[in-house]
Amino acid sequence: MVINKNCDITLYNRYVDKSTGIDKYQRTVIEGCNWQGGISVTVSADDKGITFMNGVSIIIDRLSNYMPPKKFAKLPDNEKPNYFTFNISDKIVKGKIDFEITGVKPNALADLVKNFDDVIDIKGIDTNLPSHFEIEGV
Repeated sequence: MVINKNCDITLYNRYVDKSTGIDKYQRTVIEGCNWQGGISVTVSADDKGITFMNGVSIIIDRLSNYMPPKKFAKLPDNEKPNYFTFNISDKIVKGKIDFEITGVKPNALADLVKNFDDVIDIKGIDTNLPSHFEIEGV
């Protein structure tokens, strides 16, 4: 599949620092992605309502430094910068963002969401495609 590359993204992988037990975020810029925004509609199972939500679909060429989430979590912290993963605890920002999340203002996770447009939470991941990954987010 050939994708229409219309943006770069910045991925923030959340992981627990093995020495401190504190949540940390590793930043990875991925160039040449396809970002499609839209509205997703969900009908409740009991037919009590319809939910409208802004949704995003991102297509990313398969990259050799991708690692499945459980393998990524087992890596020593000093090896994590060599890899990235996709997990529902991660954030993606449209564009190349030079912002490190340290957990302390003005570099807390809330500051990322407050100061940048197009910050999404990963809600769905398909990594089983032969040539690319598909990420759904809101």
